[in-house]
Amino acid sequence: MTRREQGFTLLEILVVLSLLSVLLVLVGGALLGANRAVAKAQRYTVSLDERRAAQQFLRTAISEALPLDVTEDDSQADGFFVGTPERLQFVATLPGVLGGGIQRFTVQRTGQQLQVAFSRLESASTVARDEPQVLLDHLQRLQLSYRGLSPLGQPTGWIDTWPWPRRLPAAVRIAAHVDGPVPWVTQVIALRLNLSSGSVEE
Repeated sequence: MTRREQGFTLLEILVVLSLLSVLLVLVGGALLGANRAVAKAQRYTVSLDERRAAQQFLRTAISEALPLDVTEDDSQADGFFVGTPERLQFVATLPGVLGGGIQRFTVQRTGQQLQVAFSRLESASTVARDEPQVLLDHLQRLQLSYRGLSPLGQPTGWIDTWPWPRRLPAAVRIAAHVDGPVPWVTQVIALRLNLSSGSVEE
């Protein structure tokens, strides 16, 4: 009696290869999905950090606005606080880690960027201007508004332009639309030194 040889048939091999192919496709899809989820989480984290850093900087700087006139040249209107819908200029103390000193801050929308620039008063006739720094990218809309008291002591409500450069408003509101996974939360920043009811008349 002859001994029967044992082995796999061609059909069995094809079935096994098919199952392995399906398994590899499933594993590859899972890995690709995991990589996409990690990349999305990283983009969200970076965007969130950028928003928080920009908002923290604006909150700290604007709240410390000072009633000091450091007019740089005759082409600028006298005053220490100029506010329009997309541009804000004020005087404040720069943190020591950024150089320190009393400087004129200029926050404005330039294209799709929110930028800040500093002008350092070095003497009565010379001013050193630093290159603008980008606070936020992909800025689609910026709306600054201001609230305080008029020279007659009447509440202004929220207005798009602050018409009294020699008076500080009580608060500044920053609304914006920024592309990205993290929305911009509207800020209302109260000025610590509120001279909106001061004695300087316009």
